[in-house]
Amino acid sequence: MLEKQEGLGRPTSTHAALIPIKKSSAWWSLTQEERRKIFEEQSHHTAIGLKYLPAIARKLHHCRDLETEEPFDFLTWFEYAPHDEPAFDQLLSELRTSPEWEYVEREVDIRLMRSISN
Repeated sequence: MLEKQEGLGRPTSTHAALIPIKKSSAWWSLTQEERRKIFEEQSHHTAIGLKYLPAIARKLHHCRDLETEEPFDFLTWFEYAPHDEPAFDQLLSELRTSPEWEYVEREVDIRLMRSISN
């Protein structure tokens, strides 16, 4: 996946989204293998993401392992060009209707736009 994904900070990627996510205690009570099966085999999370590369770049930060009481388990940063916003919305729609999403307790979808300087 990394070889197909382009890096962040591309000049044409003036749109971005920060989506913090908190998963339920039911998710975290599953074994790592059970979570992997839901993530890969049932929800096809990685396969869905691959369909939208290289247009949509992303960076995932795991917060659960931090030594703090953070309100979210993951922070995901996405960047894309304005004409790719419909594809980004479709990506989110596919992920939000997957079995994995039944374990999402809270999410915040923060959209940003960078102005293009001359």
